[in-house]
Amino acid sequence: MSGVIAKRIEPMQVDVREIPVVGLHEPLHYFEIEPEDSKFYTVAVDVTHRCNMACANCYSPIRDLPDVSKEDLIRFFARLGQRTEIRLTGGEPTLRADLPELFRAIIEHGHRASLMTNGLKLADKAYTAELKATGLKFVALSVNGADRDDVYKKLDGQACADKKMRALENLAELGFFLNLNCILAKGINDDAPARLRDKLKELGSHGTLRFRNIGKLGRHMTGDNWSFDEMIDLVTDAFGVDRRLAEESKLVNGYEEEHNVLFPVDPKRKYSTTWIKITDWRPSENSIPDPKSIRRGRMTKDFKVAPFFEHAKINGW
Repeated sequence: MSGVIAKRIEPMQVDVREIPVVGLHEPLHYFEIEPEDSKFYTVAVDVTHRCNMACANCYSPIRDLPDVSKEDLIRFFARLGQRTEIRLTGGEPTLRADLPELFRAIIEHGHRASLMTNGLKLADKAYTAELKATGLKFVALSVNGADRDDVYKKLDGQACADKKMRALENLAELGFFLNLNCILAKGINDDAPARLRDKLKELGSHGTLRFRNIGKLGRHMTGDNWSFDEMIDLVTDAFGVDRRLAEESKLVNGYEEEHNVLFPVDPKRKYSTTWIKITDWRPSENSIPDPKSIRRGRMTKDFKVAPFFEHAKINGW
């Protein structure tokens, strides 16, 4: 059994289509729904396809599509039928000059706003404070190399550790809820969990650290990859967490999923400790990371909502 266990797809009354995809043994179960009918907890919105980095692993590597207009995006936010976590992503969202306006619109329409970013622009504290002033609280910062330039050169194409760490420090100082995203590439950044642990300790901060292996979406590295079990071992060892805690912690936002674990570093202090999320982006050789999920959706080019990973695999963008 794969994908969502505790919640099923029927409540959205969707018309599922089976779409064969080259390289997959089984067709994808795909659907698109109107925003008013969406029950997804999170909806990712690609606000730009431009980027100021060229990472070795990028699920959305196409760069020549135009930005969606601010007006169309705001209309989409207004149409979502339930309170949703709207995750602005790309490309690199901070390349849009109107990004603060988009966050204000999300919040004004009663949704939760979050940002997925490589963080280069957040090294500017004044810009980070401008985003904070919109009401934005949740930022997911990509830190594949932790504080090592040599790793960023290999994984993300440039030496940017100083900017990444300044971005992290700005987010912590300004009171954002910290979300740190790290793709684990075997033999390249095996020490990233421990280095990020030490950086949070240095800052006196906590948040959620999100680790995943390399998925076969968009542009990606090849070669030896971490298995789900190996990642759990690596991360729990770095944080001194009982592995059994991770194995038993499959609930994410109320959804029990086979390819995710989410657990506190200190179970006795759940509300004042760092949390760890580990996601298997390559659960098998012939599948997408989280098939049939009703937790994560994605805005389509026609302003509908589709399941995230199915859409990413089919469209590429």
